Amino acid sequence: MQAQAWLSHFAVVLYCGIALWFSACEERVTRHVLATVLSVDGTAEVRQKGDPEFSEITPATLLHVGARVRTGTSEGLNLAFLPNTLANLTGNTELQIDDLALTKDGNAMRNDVRSRTVRLLLLRGTIRALFNRPPGCKSVLTIRTPHGELNVDSDCILLANVDNRRTRVTCVYGMVTTRVGQTNFSVEAGYFQEFPSSELSPQAVADDAGAQRDVMSIIETENELQNLAHRQRLLKPDFLDR
Repeated sequence: MQAQAWLSHFAVVLYCGIALWFSACEERVTRHVLATVLSVDGTAEVRQKGDPEFSEITPATLLHVGARVRTGTSEGLNLAFLPNTLANLTGNTELQIDDLALTKDGNAMRNDVRSRTVRLLLLRGTIRALFNRPPGCKSVLTIRTPHGELNVDSDCILLANVDNRRTRVTCVYGMVTTRVGQTNFSVEAGYFQEFPSSELSPQAVADDAGAQRDVMSIIETENELQNLAHRQRLLKPDFLDR
């Protein structure tokens, strides 16, 4: 009887230990992070969430979730929302950061980031964005506009422009999913889409001079963004932990 009681006690302890081990392995910690200003060429302002007024953006400015960003004469406000999401805002652009979050595996010794989320609201102007999805890390970029929504969950290079009439998205690499009302469209590399529009499907860049200019502007910006991000990694090694 004593042996049976000891075995029962051991089984309970073993079961609890295994349950705690699995629970620990599945631990996930999600936290909001700050966007980094890579460079400012011209004038740009931010109104952080809760602040009554806009203030000047400098390379030392950190952008919080809820921040409203607007550019004046800026020819290049370059941002890293996360290390895998770089962007350039042109002049007369206004954007709000709806969410910047990452989820980490609290028990991993290295490569602990399991997901990255960037959600933006582009109210007017132009954003050129470089997005990549690191292996083993679920990542999503969402850009809402007054006319629809863009979603990216794999490597992609894109340009989105918003004015008071429409939104225009041009895909240079990868694929963008656009949501207009209840309808989804896939915009692949070499295509663009405007909405609202009488055209119900993406059109070829080769057939439109404006889309061709979009592509050239992204190509010119891509190298600058990559160089600025590389410099940021050298200055702040913990940048990659985000």
